[in-house]
Amino acid sequence: MAQDSLSANIKAFVLRQYLPLAFLVAFILAMAWPLPGQAVLAPAVMGVHIVTFVNICTVFFISGLTLRTQELRQAFSRTAATGTVFGMLSIIGITPLLGFAVRLLPLAPPEYVAGLTIFTLVPTTLGVGVSLAQSAKGNVGLAIFLTVASNVVGVIFVPLWLKVMLAAGTSGVASLNINIADIFVKLLLSNLVPTVLGKLLRDSCKPVGAWVGRNRVLLSLVNNSSLAFIIWQTLSSAREYIVNSSFGTMLLVFVSALLIHVIYLVFNAVVVKLLRVPVPEAISTIIMASQKSAPVAVTAIAYITTDPVAQGLLAVPAVTGQLLQIFIGQPLAHFMEGKAVAWQQAQTKLQLPVVVPGDELVVDAGVQGEAQLKDSSVPQ
Repeated sequence: MAQDSLSANIKAFVLRQYLPLAFLVAFILAMAWPLPGQAVLAPAVMGVHIVTFVNICTVFFISGLTLRTQELRQAFSRTAATGTVFGMLSIIGITPLLGFAVRLLPLAPPEYVAGLTIFTLVPTTLGVGVSLAQSAKGNVGLAIFLTVASNVVGVIFVPLWLKVMLAAGTSGVASLNINIADIFVKLLLSNLVPTVLGKLLRDSCKPVGAWVGRNRVLLSLVNNSSLAFIIWQTLSSAREYIVNSSFGTMLLVFVSALLIHVIYLVFNAVVVKLLRVPVPEAISTIIMASQKSAPVAVTAIAYITTDPVAQGLLAVPAVTGQLLQIFIGQPLAHFMEGKAVAWQQAQTKLQLPVVVPGDELVVDAGVQGEAQLKDSSVPQ
């Protein structure tokens, strides 16, 4: 009996922490035995690594397949609208501005600086943020909308940001080729098209929708495994340079990635507070707008250089940044959950009807802390 309980607890832990565990395994395998990852990465057509491209398409196809229209509608409710608008602006237009400061960091090799800069330019995470928002009792529909919308719009904005931040000669990485049209087309094919196909398949075929509903855990595992597979291939290609980097250099990369995330969290928390966004929506907005997607960064990296070594070095800061986001996100979600529970309890008290002789106090359940006094006198 105790053994069954232990087995169940281990299984639950692995499922709950599957993505960071998968990233950790990918990193260990890449550092311990890089040859398989290098071999898988090698096949390419027109500068695009075939297996990596398939992995990316798989991630976005599953995202479209699991996307429910009802969840998206939650992002446009009266209480969520402010969080939705600011979240999109922050992810796509505001947080990338930090890249101007990041690209001045004195790190060597220059690929680490360029990699950190690229990490600031990409949209929010593809699944981690939604999971954290759910754990923190945030508005899950808003979190899902910000994930999908920012990654779709990112197809347009990421190439533009790359051109601005990594203009010729400013990155210090000779092998970079920032061709806006080329990057746009590749991101369109690997990110947007699979998402749309997945959504169309779900909505047009009811058996598919039903199967997806029954197998969300399986699809999540496939999705996260594809993300880890991308990381494994990319890091394997630069293994020699990574292990030869000094401890001080790696520590600076770690600290820089940590500071980027903390700056995002503080900035977004202050703004949603000033905007008076309701707590569930504020939670989702803060989480989603403070995270960046390592797989999307790695995808962009693959489209701006064909040098496998450069790709691996550029990917290190992004992978480090996403792992830090995950580890910081868990205790942060627990803290936010307490705030959400307290807010919900306060809302419940505010929504209790209070009757005053001659008058009736009617509380609008959709507006926090607002009450409307309504005359309810009875004709004599």
